[in-house]
Amino acid sequence: LSVVAILFHFNFGMDPISCPGSNFPYLCEAIHAFILRNKSMSNDQWQKFRIKLWDITDKESTVDCAILKTLQMKSLFQHGISYIRYLFTIGLNDIYTVQYAVLVLEHCYLNSFEHFDLELAIQLMNHVLSMYKSFPKFFTEQKAIVLCLCGNFKECSSMWSTISNRSIECRVISIFFIAACRYEKARWIWSLEIEGPFTLSASCHMEMLKYLKVVLQKNGELESLKELDNYVEFYDRSQCLTFDESAVESFKNYFASFKLNKIRLNSVFSSSFPKIKWAVDCGIVTDDGCCSCCGGRLKQLTVSDEDFDSMKEEAFRGVRFQSLAKAFASFRQFLSENAPFDVVVDGYTTGSLGGPASNDVQLKRIEDLIRLLKSELNFKNVLLITRQRLMHSDLLHEMAKLYSVTNIFASDACLIDAALNSGKDCYIVSSEMPNLVWDKFNDQCQLNFLRWKEMRWICSEHAVLNSSHQSTLQMPKPLCPNVEKNGDHGYHFRFVLTGNDDTNNKTKNIITWGIIVSSFFIFKNVHRADMRTYYYTEGWHNQLKEIVGEHQLELFELQHLLITEQDAVCNVTLIDTIRKRCP
Repeated sequence: LSVVAILFHFNFGMDPISCPGSNFPYLCEAIHAFILRNKSMSNDQWQKFRIKLWDITDKESTVDCAILKTLQMKSLFQHGISYIRYLFTIGLNDIYTVQYAVLVLEHCYLNSFEHFDLELAIQLMNHVLSMYKSFPKFFTEQKAIVLCLCGNFKECSSMWSTISNRSIECRVISIFFIAACRYEKARWIWSLEIEGPFTLSASCHMEMLKYLKVVLQKNGELESLKELDNYVEFYDRSQCLTFDESAVESFKNYFASFKLNKIRLNSVFSSSFPKIKWAVDCGIVTDDGCCSCCGGRLKQLTVSDEDFDSMKEEAFRGVRFQSLAKAFASFRQFLSENAPFDVVVDGYTTGSLGGPASNDVQLKRIEDLIRLLKSELNFKNVLLITRQRLMHSDLLHEMAKLYSVTNIFASDACLIDAALNSGKDCYIVSSEMPNLVWDKFNDQCQLNFLRWKEMRWICSEHAVLNSSHQSTLQMPKPLCPNVEKNGDHGYHFRFVLTGNDDTNNKTKNIITWGIIVSSFFIFKNVHRADMRTYYYTEGWHNQLKEIVGEHQLELFELQHLLITEQDAVCNVTLIDTIRKRCP
């Protein structure tokens, strides 16, 4: 009764799908407090609790949505499954309630899999499919989610091409990925055609590791490594942030778990054939763009922290030169109150994209552009540099911070100033790359300035109303991928140290895996050719025969002639090395 008394003072609102009412957090806490006092709820208890809330709000769907949302937010998935079961006993007919039921089941699948109920998921899937016939656009996302939760990937494939909303594709790709791993259908996810940029959640990496270990146990190392290569390729298509240390440590354990089955060449060699072993090391990316562990050349890197800071100071001199003193001081005050930003948008020229148009059409184009950046690309803090006449839009003020300028030179200066003040990871959206008229950069700073702009400039080539971002925005290709496979059958994963908030370190910390002892086929086809280049000397065959004996010669080659380049660097002769390795 005390809970009901508390609830009496709060308004549930009219639209339950968008968090009912401004007092919803208080309502959520009240429902949460009641449920915590009841560790398990029967259908009768749910009924009584629901009726009390219903008497106050006089709307069943609002009560159901509030309870489901609370259970999802508080991660009370056992109660969530229980409440969905209860709703099926009384009739689950409200479209908003169905959406929240899918939300609870999805989060249960992702965060509390031990409580996930496949039978209930199938029941909910059939219910959603029947409602989808009447409300196809309303249930697109829910249909995709319940299909993958139930492992119905064939239906997922058939509906994938019909999803026109890119934000839905971006949102469901992680749950698709995780479900495909758990159902051991990863090849389905590799074949999925995804237009435009997407990201994978941190859970995806851990789920992929579990899948790789399953493949390792069932089908061996070669098949597991093939799936790892597919994952690396898929990851490279994404716009993921770097791995964290926990994921890197899990990958390290994955490689350490390798126990290659013996390959039966013939009865003589099968008993003593070498296994694959992996050297796992942690190092940094050197100034030359190489791995400090293996020396391998990595792809082009981002600007280092030191170079960025040096370039930024010179660029600020250019910004001050290109701005009136009063305007510069005013903008710096604005930045001190509102920065940092995730993305800075050129609304001064972007509004004219698509040809001449009225102010209303230009405004609509900019509104669409900001909406795309926030809803489809998940930019949180957006700054729009624009003309004064477009500052009146309430919608723009809701989506972004606005600042008006009077000319193109001021616009470029503000874009660069805001982006540099926001750090290395801030993007600039403009129809043309912004420039400074400042010509006193030193050569290295000029190079770093151009390189930084190339990495962070999102080109908005044309603004077609109501278009998706892939037809409006040209994303910069990442210069520094977070995971690479080398030609020597090794892998590199960049990661951020735990407790280190400087995300720029992602180009410095690197974990390296490489084969140090290879299987026969790799040894025969790859390493042996290299050995001839480095180590063959006249008469080595006869000397080797004297050491190991004629009958053991071929077997010895297989087991012991993995002489590394380090041997040569240390001036260890071939024969001395063989004598040391000979049993």
